[in-house]
Amino acid sequence: MKKHILTLFIAVVIACPLLAIKTGKSIFYADSYMLRARGVEAAYWNPANLIKSKYYDLWLPGVNMGIYAKNNALDLDTYNFIMGKEYLSDSDKQLLLDKMDGSLRGSLNGNISVLGYAFSNMSISSSISMMGKMSISEQYLDLLLHGNTEGEYLFDKTHNDLAALSFADITFGMGDIKIPYLPEVIPPVRFGFSASLLAGLGSVHMEQYDGRISSSVDTGMSLYQDVNLRTATGGAGFKGMIGMASNPIPGLEVGLTIDNIFGTIAWNMFTEDQKYHFEANNVYVSNLNDDFYTQTKVREETDSFSIELPPEIRMGALWTAKKVSLSADYTQAFKTSMVTSSVGKLSMGARFLPVYFLPLHFGISLGNSQNPWLASYGISLKSETGEIGVAFQSYDSLIPGPTSKGVSIGSFIRIWY
Repeated sequence: MKKHILTLFIAVVIACPLLAIKTGKSIFYADSYMLRARGVEAAYWNPANLIKSKYYDLWLPGVNMGIYAKNNALDLDTYNFIMGKEYLSDSDKQLLLDKMDGSLRGSLNGNISVLGYAFSNMSISSSISMMGKMSISEQYLDLLLHGNTEGEYLFDKTHNDLAALSFADITFGMGDIKIPYLPEVIPPVRFGFSASLLAGLGSVHMEQYDGRISSSVDTGMSLYQDVNLRTATGGAGFKGMIGMASNPIPGLEVGLTIDNIFGTIAWNMFTEDQKYHFEANNVYVSNLNDDFYTQTKVREETDSFSIELPPEIRMGALWTAKKVSLSADYTQAFKTSMVTSSVGKLSMGARFLPVYFLPLHFGISLGNSQNPWLASYGISLKSETGEIGVAFQSYDSLIPGPTSKGVSIGSFIRIWY
């Protein structure tokens, strides 16, 4: 029975985890995309590369998308390991607990295009972003594995959390602006900016999480749980981005961006607190059939509130030759939030062109204390007037499979004329 409960615990976290993809094509290069983005996408990655062109770039609804789901500890091999055992030994249980690193953390992220159009050195576009995260304390898994023992478990928001955010943007970008009066020893530098009006669709975040479970021979088992979720539907906000790019030598491009300038979303419609309380005292096996617990749910309207989008710095380099291009991006935000991380991340990408119409894309992002490492693979078909492609990512595994701790899929269709 305990094994079946544990299996359900793992399945829920893997299948239903509740951070941010700028555009779906970044999945092709494991997020090393700042200097590769052109046309409409440049407004989201580096608006300096909205370069004047005689061509128009069109972003179609729904087909430029990316989505990922990942967690920090569990994979299909773990599931098969559990199901293949008649019972779990103490060493098996400890192995599972060691994977948690304090908590089991999962996240889900997605972005989908609405419409976009780039002309000359400007663009106007819209997309929808959705992201969420959740974490469950390792102590809950400990209870499932070992059952109630005499002692006390305390729970708080440190290792238990739930948050989700979705918003739409309308973004205007302008680039290819030459910075004047630079010394002759400095190569020409392009500048660009983008401004996004944000429409908040929905927000959920955990304001409070307190719990205690205790057990003894004299008093039986006692527990209580208090959870406060703050929710909102309908908001408005803004964020800006500035970017620079330069070609110091032939074939090499370097760039820098600062995103989420003045980034915030104010939630002022349908805001409320949802408070949940669960309590049980002096519970013994003999009285499990009685009404041994009390449970309440209270919904209260609350004042409007704002969610900050902390500034994020990205630096990158791109080397391009006839048949191959290599890139590297380093990203770090000033603060950790739903859309940013204060822990730096290094991503690298490659594009090979064995034949003109069949680009191959690869990427790898090194792991850090908040995310596992990942590898990406993509393929596209290219013509004189457009390109279409699809890509996959695998977390903590070289290829998608039983040892992956998450997967991503991205697709795009780009048309220029």
